[in-house]
Amino acid sequence: MPYKVLVADDDDGQRKSHGFALEVCTAILEDEIVIVEAASSVESWDMIKSEVFNLIILDNDFKDTNLKGHLPGIALLQLARREGMNRNTPIFFCSADAYDTLKSMVEKHNGVYMPKVGYDIEKAAQLFADKMKKK
Repeated sequence: MPYKVLVADDDDGQRKSHGFALEVCTAILEDEIVIVEAASSVESWDMIKSEVFNLIILDNDFKDTNLKGHLPGIALLQLARREGMNRNTPIFFCSADAYDTLKSMVEKHNGVYMPKVGYDIEKAAQLFADKMKKK
């Protein structure tokens, strides 16, 4: 059965970067990865609470503030840890918001903080694979 990964980011280019890293992951894991994309926080939360994933990659600053139910990524991480099917799913928090308070909040909720600045596809692929390896 293939791995299933949610890539939740409003930036098309960043979703593509994560997609490239996940392609590299298929070689590391020697298995298929199905990528599900979400471009808004509302869509992301709907998926997080209704589908099981092997890995979730979240942005923080979604540009959907006009939508009812909009949440920042850090709130999505907190909700995912409290309710739904992905309480124990590894979550990478990849954000351009590079400040220590955000990083400590992510870590407090058992997430892995990854800055977008200096994003390295091969390093990201290895980190993703390490968290997803089937036991």
